[in-house]
Amino acid sequence: MMRLLALFLAPLAALAAEKPNIILIYSDDHGWADLGVQGSDQDIRTPNLDAMARDGVRFTRGYVTAPQCVPSRAGVLTGRYQQRFGVEDNNKGPLPLAELTIAERLKAAGYVTGQVGKWHLDLMGGKKGEKFLRVSAEHMPHAQGFDEYFRGEMRQFLASHDLQGTPFAGNAPHLVADNRFRVVVQTEAALSFLDRRTAKPEQPFFLYLAYYAPHVPLESPEPWFSKTSPELPKERRQALAMMAAMDEGIGQLRAKLKAMGQDKNTLIFFIGDNGAPLGKAWDGSLNTPLIGQKGMLAEGGIRTPFVATWPARLPAGKTYDQPVSSLDVAATSVAAAGLPIAPELDGTDLAPFAAGQNTGAPHERLFWRWGSQAAVLEHPWKLVRLGDREEMLFDVTLPDGENLTKNQAKSRPEIVARLRQALKDWSDTLTPPGLPTNLDPHHEGMFAEHGVITASANAAPRKNEPAGAIQGWLCRNGTIALKDGALTLTADPKAAKNAKPFLAKTGLALNGPVTALIKADAKAASACSLSWRTKEQPDFLPANLVRFTLPAGSSEQSIALPVDGQAIHVRLNLGDQADGLRLRSIELRPAKGPPDKAQF
Repeated sequence: MMRLLALFLAPLAALAAEKPNIILIYSDDHGWADLGVQGSDQDIRTPNLDAMARDGVRFTRGYVTAPQCVPSRAGVLTGRYQQRFGVEDNNKGPLPLAELTIAERLKAAGYVTGQVGKWHLDLMGGKKGEKFLRVSAEHMPHAQGFDEYFRGEMRQFLASHDLQGTPFAGNAPHLVADNRFRVVVQTEAALSFLDRRTAKPEQPFFLYLAYYAPHVPLESPEPWFSKTSPELPKERRQALAMMAAMDEGIGQLRAKLKAMGQDKNTLIFFIGDNGAPLGKAWDGSLNTPLIGQKGMLAEGGIRTPFVATWPARLPAGKTYDQPVSSLDVAATSVAAAGLPIAPELDGTDLAPFAAGQNTGAPHERLFWRWGSQAAVLEHPWKLVRLGDREEMLFDVTLPDGENLTKNQAKSRPEIVARLRQALKDWSDTLTPPGLPTNLDPHHEGMFAEHGVITASANAAPRKNEPAGAIQGWLCRNGTIALKDGALTLTADPKAAKNAKPFLAKTGLALNGPVTALIKADAKAASACSLSWRTKEQPDFLPANLVRFTLPAGSSEQSIALPVDGQAIHVRLNLGDQADGLRLRSIELRPAKGPPDKAQF
């Protein structure tokens, strides 16, 4: 009898042993450029993530489902477009309990599940008049399939276990206060979860590790901050330090898996939740060379670092260039665990594609709807819609990505029509159904600022923009206006004698040297100048001025500004012909950090 029982259990034990452990690592406001192997920025150092890419697959076109954290997290953890169940933006939570997370699905296959770090799927819209969202205890990780958890972002965490692995029996979720740097604490919590797996190595596990980095508030953690270049802007140095701490933590996790003998059969995903925010909200991360930022359905808002490794199944050192989605994590995990295909999932099992067993594309199309924006990607064509504004069509494989000069909607009407219908059909299945119709002026303003469109008169200015300013630029001794895609100046007849109108922009953080790129139309040649001051200089100095000439007709000028330090205030003097000038764009490119762009 015992022999028969052993023969019966042996295949089950072998099947359990074949199920991989699964780890999903989600970073926060992490731009596409900030992964060393992308080769986009020389300052980023991510040796452990680079090693992970060399040991696995780097997805160069990895997309998330929203340019904002709550809906992006709802999408990745359920494997379903979050608009299907109403979690479209940060104010539309919490995640409905009826939706199954990866953790809940894997528990059916015998997995033990753990969550560490940022959760935010338990946030509810505040009562009328409340400024902040509230946490719903009924929607915390333990209500969504996680056996163990260490939920929190900064200095306080709600936990099932302490960092030594002791459960808070009968007293969970327990509030844990820890004043150390958040990434260090989150790494320790993840390592503690792995430690607890050594007692039962035959049971597979799923860990969702959501680092709160490099999201603001920025910090200067040591020893990583001191290793960054002092010539960089402080925000960039802080982001680099925070990402280095995260990278080191991932190295510790992989080393721990190897010590446990679990490294070969562990599937690890690393994905950024959305692109980096730029401008005044800059968290120090970069999306270069992609156009756009957090809050936009342009590439820079939704295309992020995306790496997977699984030595037992996936090839090493592979670069995969077809579009994939964060929705694919759930489908890949369910398939890896040997569970039946779940038809309600919107993602695809990536393993056969990454392993070269399926040479087709994982997706015919990918879709987005967020606020007043909607988009559909049918590689290489991407249709972007802003409210009821006419659609824009881009070939996302072009070297410089989405660009106003590359809008091909008018020349490709048949593609626009096909994608418009596909986007409408998809949107009609959502909650609520339909495409956005009202255009958010702030969304329009962001697209205009990045040069994707020309701003209309209704486009919202930047946050905290002074009255009368257009995309941050103010006019002194005159007035400015937008007309036919250009900025025009009119002299103030009441200004002092010989006081010519000039443009000024404050609130900058441009690390020198700086290159100014100006596109203009002029009726006659005009002698112009650019001047600047740094935060150490209370006023403009004669030495901080460069003269140049705008020729008659249309021109594109590149002016080198030998800024020593960080320019915070710039003036553009347009000379005697200011009244006849039409400025089409002004871009200020610092040596390090994001450029300041104004596309009129």
